[in-house]
Amino acid sequence: MTAMAWLSPPDEYFTHQVAYPHAMVGSSDPAWRERYWISIQDTAGKETVLTLGLGQYPNQNVQEGFAVLSTGGRQHNLRLARALAPHNDRMHVGPLRIEVVKPFQELRFILDENPSGLAFDITWTGTCEPVLEDRHFQVSGARVTYDAIRYVQLGRASGTLAAPGREYTLDPETWWSERDHSWGTRPLPRTQGAPPGERPEWRFLLFCPLQLPEFGLHFYLYEAEPGRPLHLSGGVAPRLGEGGEIDRVAGVEHDLRWVAGAPAPTLAGGRMTVTLASGRKLDLELTAHPGRAHLRGGGYEGWNGWYQGHWKGESSLEHEVWDLGDRDQFYRYAKAGSDHLVEVRHAGQVGYGVIEYLVLPGYPRYQEAIPPRPKAGQRS
Repeated sequence: MTAMAWLSPPDEYFTHQVAYPHAMVGSSDPAWRERYWISIQDTAGKETVLTLGLGQYPNQNVQEGFAVLSTGGRQHNLRLARALAPHNDRMHVGPLRIEVVKPFQELRFILDENPSGLAFDITWTGTCEPVLEDRHFQVSGARVTYDAIRYVQLGRASGTLAAPGREYTLDPETWWSERDHSWGTRPLPRTQGAPPGERPEWRFLLFCPLQLPEFGLHFYLYEAEPGRPLHLSGGVAPRLGEGGEIDRVAGVEHDLRWVAGAPAPTLAGGRMTVTLASGRKLDLELTAHPGRAHLRGGGYEGWNGWYQGHWKGESSLEHEVWDLGDRDQFYRYAKAGSDHLVEVRHAGQVGYGVIEYLVLPGYPRYQEAIPPRPKAGQRS
């Protein structure tokens, strides 16, 4: 080694996986990242969704976070970033921090006072065992563009949440939640002068963590056409502490309904049949509710020059408020996907979760979900 590498507190523990200090990862790819995503919904009022996240890109020297709150026809967005080194071990960017109190059981999400007016102090409690997805490997041309893994866990939230003109007390009976933790290589947004990216082979995407009284279900599905999954991974998780194996998802059939005339694909409901490795089938009935947090507010696919994983200086903070009733802008807000609150019914049980979905031109089904192309001169 020809240069000094950063040492950080995790280097004191027996947790190394490669012959580097913890501040370095086993790949030099700039796209390597590690991220948390958390979504929290009010299942009583059914119109409020808070999504937050925190991630870091060791080879870009970037840690970043976001919080978006969708409620009452408006979305409050906050995006944050800092230089990662020398504090590579801290899950803390600007006013946002995440504390792991008890792994897989209890976490704490804190957003201190800041110019956006958003603030929270939330305790997250796991209700189901985490579901570890299969490794997701994807090649585009001559380059590995996706080599990552994640786990997803379902839980409940308690604490306080504030936005300009609104305050909430989170009761875990009605504030349900989902989270994931992923790490590995995934595509970064293109920079000026980079070669054009190839269009993905997939045309339909479902990211689907759902929670029912007796178990949790999660799957991640990419399809080129119905019944032809390019990636499918997930499973049914028992309640936390009850033991039992994860029953892996082996197949998903879906028949979804969409809101007619919506300015961006908007789920109305539908049915799904999930086949498990054990041979068991889960018939699910879905109803979508108004609560929907649009991920572009957190920087997904970029927003007005703010791109995930790109250097943004030693410290940066951006915020704005979107009017979700503005049909001329709604496609821009929703094009990177949303955390859409859904109610799920199965065998007399009622549960909740979120679904992230994308429908692209060329997929043989659900073309009614895709709005007409934007008018000439309209921003996308």
